[in-house]
Amino acid sequence: MMNSKANMNNEQRKLTRVSIPDHPQVYDAHSGAAIGQLVNLSIEGLMIMSPNAVQPGTLLQLRIPLQCNNEVVEVLLGAESLWCDETDTSGVCWTGLHIIDIAPEHHDIISSLVYD
Repeated sequence: MMNSKANMNNEQRKLTRVSIPDHPQVYDAHSGAAIGQLVNLSIEGLMIMSPNAVQPGTLLQLRIPLQCNNEVVEVLLGAESLWCDETDTSGVCWTGLHIIDIAPEHHDIISSLVYD
């Protein structure tokens, strides 16, 4: 049986994934509440660290302020939680999310961050 970290490593081999050094906050697009911090990003998904678990199967509308070309751009996207690892002894939960809905212009911003 594969654990979530093994799944994460397999995904990283399939898609280019970049670490986001400043770990911007990830917000619920409806309530404005902070959900966690962005750890890494690919054109199809993202990983966040948060104080609370985001159970697999949870659908979220997210707002992520990303640094792009010397300005901050608010990227809006819909995502589904694929896995959540709550085993970190520091109380941090790691969650892998699959992007299921994103505007073409926001997809282009993520592509430029991942591939440039």
